[in-house]
Amino acid sequence: MKKIEAGSRFLREHGELFQCPICQGAFGKLDGHSVVCANGHRFDVSKKGTLHLLMKGGQNEYDKDMLSSRKNLADTGFFHPLLDAVYAHIDDPGAATVLDVGCGEGSHLHYLTEKGLQGTKIGFDISKDAIQLAAGNFFADAFWCVADLAHSPFGGNVFDVILNVFSPSQYQEFDRVLKPGGKVIKVVPNAQYLIELREQLYALDTTKREYDNQQVVDRFYAVYPDASKEEIVYTVDLDDDSYGWLMQMTPLSWGASEAALANATANPLKSVTVAVTVLAAGKAN
Repeated sequence: MKKIEAGSRFLREHGELFQCPICQGAFGKLDGHSVVCANGHRFDVSKKGTLHLLMKGGQNEYDKDMLSSRKNLADTGFFHPLLDAVYAHIDDPGAATVLDVGCGEGSHLHYLTEKGLQGTKIGFDISKDAIQLAAGNFFADAFWCVADLAHSPFGGNVFDVILNVFSPSQYQEFDRVLKPGGKVIKVVPNAQYLIELREQLYALDTTKREYDNQQVVDRFYAVYPDASKEEIVYTVDLDDDSYGWLMQMTPLSWGASEAALANATANPLKSVTVAVTVLAAGKAN
């Protein structure tokens, strides 16, 4: 089956998971390989089997090289321990309907699928490049779409789990799309996340060398006061390739001086710390 046909079949079988991002109306039956709402707003399934649901062009800070480097780094197992912790919070991985918010190039959802996440899965990102990579590498793992959380194209009360890994949040929207009893699982970096790299790149700039996630955690607890909190800390060994991918994928390198980047290139790290907080909570309302 061609990808465009598989994508259309997914929409035919799971149309209730979506809504029109323009008027918030439900999509009717497919018209060929297009979904159309009652007000005539039309969105076409691409040849790659993806759906582009942005109302206008998205602001994309991540180029293809960065996204490819993230996939390469993910393939080494860099994120696996933190994703194992995420997986442990999914109550029914064999049947859950899951939305991965800001899925990037799809590697996180791919690993969770390999672990046993076998329900209905949708990954979305504002980056068209990211979704093209996800569909190219991991088409069978999920339905992939380009979308903006601020103009959500997802139905109400339809998802069991929202994954929010290193991506922006909009908790009112999360509660709208979650089923009663649904769960949001959020991952945020800790003060020690990539600390060796931050010290290397910003030795003289404490404002960029230091990081505090307390404001993000407090905001989560303000919405979900009964949330659970788990700290995950581990060390990853790096070779020249993985260090290069890390430098290419992390926004930490964007603001570094030319001298700092040259020093980092000449003195690649041999290991780095991954330290995150995993927050999990049931639907607030």
